[in-house]
Amino acid sequence: MRLSPLLLLPLALVTLIAAAGQPLTLLHFNDFHGQLEPYEDKETGKVLGGIARLAGLVAAIHAEDPPRPVLLLFAGDLLQGTTTSTLYLGRPDIKLLEEIGVNAAAVGNHEVDFGQDNLRKLASLVDFPLLAANLSAAPEPLPIRPYALFHPEGGPRVAVLGLTTEELVTTTHPRNAVGLGVSDPLAVAQALVPELDAQSDLLIILSHLGLAEDRRLAQGVAGVDLIVGGHNHFRFDKPVEENDVPIVQAGERGAYLGRLDLEVEKDRLIKWNYRLIPVDDQAPVDARIAAKVARLVARADQDLLAVVGRAGRELSAQRELIRRGEAPFGDLVADLAREYSGAQVALFNAGGFRASIPAGEVRLKEIYQAFPFRNELVTGMLTGAELQAALDHSAGLDPTDNPGGFLQVSGVRLRIQGGKALDVTLNGQPLDPAADYSLVVPDFLAAGGDGYGMLAGLRNPVNTGQLISDMLVAAFRRQGEIDAALDGRIERQ
Repeated sequence: MRLSPLLLLPLALVTLIAAAGQPLTLLHFNDFHGQLEPYEDKETGKVLGGIARLAGLVAAIHAEDPPRPVLLLFAGDLLQGTTTSTLYLGRPDIKLLEEIGVNAAAVGNHEVDFGQDNLRKLASLVDFPLLAANLSAAPEPLPIRPYALFHPEGGPRVAVLGLTTEELVTTTHPRNAVGLGVSDPLAVAQALVPELDAQSDLLIILSHLGLAEDRRLAQGVAGVDLIVGGHNHFRFDKPVEENDVPIVQAGERGAYLGRLDLEVEKDRLIKWNYRLIPVDDQAPVDARIAAKVARLVARADQDLLAVVGRAGRELSAQRELIRRGEAPFGDLVADLAREYSGAQVALFNAGGFRASIPAGEVRLKEIYQAFPFRNELVTGMLTGAELQAALDHSAGLDPTDNPGGFLQVSGVRLRIQGGKALDVTLNGQPLDPAADYSLVVPDFLAAGGDGYGMLAGLRNPVNTGQLISDMLVAAFRRQGEIDAALDGRIERQ
């Protein structure tokens, strides 16, 4: 049954009193990225996920005897990563989240990738609240709440405070972030938690911040009982405890459902038990939702199953590969962009590569899954010093964080050491800080995305109108088969 958030009541009016030892079953998942269908997990070979299976599990937990109060939370990033998400802008997805019983959702950084108006539309489609206390918008506010209050029958009073990552305004196209501001989540939580804590028995932070920021919150904010996290795509088989605060994440793409059975007494957790439930072929399936997904996918697939060529080997967009060093997929796309534009150098942010393309026949669908953002190529001029600054910014990113801002390159060779780009050469010649060079980049980088402000000042910029996805489609159709390989253009020491 759906729990109604007490969103419109002043905190002073919420005076419900919790009984001792009150139970609650908290369910959670994060970083769904449009994965309505089951998919094969590369690590295990298992077929995981699918919102119909997720719905079946949630329904089965609601139906357990004896019954327990249940709260289902989603920790953000509904959009991006599948063809259906790109085609339909996440609108069927969010309605399905409502149908499976989500009570509240954090705003993820990808929720503005299709524009602020689309986020407003998503929020208007559902009854459950989208939460982000540290997100602001001007001149038109977003229909986002800072927190929600719940009091399920027989359970404790629960306050859920939403927080989103500051990357929301840097990892989307800058045009989507106009007027948006993301405040320091620690400062916002410190201001709100004391009041919320006084009016609830259980205080949960629903976070799309990532583990490092979640740890900072646990250390810096008194009164937090639990952090339900996302953004890193981490899968914790047991909670990470920081300052006695459990922090949970459930992987990505609906492959797991986190379940925390807890009891609350006198405004504190007295007992809890946690497990991750695989959303696999052992999970019950909600047949009605499965039928809805099948109709949606059939509609999307109708025009997207055309074969455009062959890949001689997998073009991997695995984060641990493409966001840490040279990758065949990055080499291929950067080389194609430089060939298309005639530029001397191509730079591509690794976070723009959203899905791998398997070896063998390549279909339109797989290319659009790999590049769902519809980014266009932009050309312009910059100095060698500005190019060095961009390469240094990339080299300085912590590879263990799998940073989306890491650059895949063409036309240059470099060595990464000590957080710097060293021995940068073009056609065998050292980079000249005073010289001018022609550059091609996605429009995302040309607008200063991912912290590349030095690229926002490109001289004589030209928006080519060429979509990255369409450039890759044309290359497959032209070449028939593409077999990308490394050539040592990026060396990390």
